[in-house]
Amino acid sequence: MEQGSNRITDDHTRSEIDEDYISKLPDELLRQILTIHPLDSGSKAVALFTGLWNRPYIKHGGATFNIQDFESVIGDFLVGFDENNPLKMPRKLEVHCSKGLFITASLEMNRKLNLDFPKGYQEFPRQFGWEIVLNTMDLAHSSPYPFSVKTLKLTSVNYLSCELVSSLINKFRYVETLIIEKCDGLRSLRVEGLAKLTSLSVLDCVDLKSVYVEALELNTLRYSGFLCWFSLENLLYLKNVKLDFKGPGFNHLVHGLYNPLLRAIRDVSVLTLHGWTFKEVFGPLLSSKHNEQHFNFSKLEELWWIDSCMEDHNIKSLFHFLKFCTSLKRLFISIVTRSYSKSCERECSTKVQKGRLRKLKVVKMEGFEKEEDIILFKEHLMEVFNVEPRIVEVRKGRHDRCLLRIPKHQASAKATKSIKFKFSYKFVEEVEDSLSSKHPHMP
Repeated sequence: MEQGSNRITDDHTRSEIDEDYISKLPDELLRQILTIHPLDSGSKAVALFTGLWNRPYIKHGGATFNIQDFESVIGDFLVGFDENNPLKMPRKLEVHCSKGLFITASLEMNRKLNLDFPKGYQEFPRQFGWEIVLNTMDLAHSSPYPFSVKTLKLTSVNYLSCELVSSLINKFRYVETLIIEKCDGLRSLRVEGLAKLTSLSVLDCVDLKSVYVEALELNTLRYSGFLCWFSLENLLYLKNVKLDFKGPGFNHLVHGLYNPLLRAIRDVSVLTLHGWTFKEVFGPLLSSKHNEQHFNFSKLEELWWIDSCMEDHNIKSLFHFLKFCTSLKRLFISIVTRSYSKSCERECSTKVQKGRLRKLKVVKMEGFEKEEDIILFKEHLMEVFNVEPRIVEVRKGRHDRCLLRIPKHQASAKATKSIKFKFSYKFVEEVEDSLSSKHPHMP
């Protein structure tokens, strides 16, 4: 009888252990416990098994949700995050408003805030202009919030939500990186960063027609979308620029409107550009007699060139641009078949002074279908510029290969069977180096 009684007691204890009481506790109580309790393996297990750090905190704003409510909710979400996040995991917040509208905020370490307006607001694609003023000196010293946001990413903002966002970010102290993406209806954008703003990205805003930027300390500018009008003022430290123009944004190009943009990027050290953009936008400007003689990208060391192919007319266009790049050290060419191209060919002169690219050390080529195209490019480069940098073929999922020139007696008949080259070559797999990793400028 006693033995049976013990078995009943053991079964009862096991059932109590198996029942999950912890996961039934409110999320905010669990968060507070984990914040103040030393993080041993048991504490970590609680957070992981309950999914605490993956579940969004849901806040219901209601029909009368206004700017002050929005700022208060986001402010409470941000305060003390880095200090009170023991697992170093992102946090999510959903703010539900009326009529099914809601805002998603996610917060990561190092003060990175993402604000996304994924539903409801997208039903209203009305066009709008947006003016963003960041890091004003007065607000920086008198911000009502005891925190700063270092990286701010804004997704799917439209004319209904831009007022909420603008009012909030005016109060942030020293945003260093601003990312604006997928804002349907955004027609014109004006960004002013008086201090500390060092990086700006404007990505995939399909209706955008004009961008005005004034940021004294801006170092990096990335744009992806259709060609639009740019005005870049007082950019004293601009070094890294990506102009990923997917195609023309206007029926008729007025080349003179892009002279200010050309001057603004003149002193950058890293540049990403589409081949068609040079041919149709910058090429006519640089072809003037004055620019041919006096204009140079004298500080450009790294060029990322995106094109639809490397046929003869595209090579000539690239070489025409390279004439102005006297300090170039690294050239990256990416062939993207889906990229915009135009049937008409603009003739470009490739008559250059020998040794103009004497600092060029490496050319990395990605997306080339035939080995012969890479070899022909190398021989054109040698003929026009009298340089022979290291040529590397980048292959997705496989090791990179280096193109080597070899003596004729070592070459196989197969290597020169279809095309007559001036020299003999072979491709050799190389050990991955610092240049082999995918660069953020590549598409």
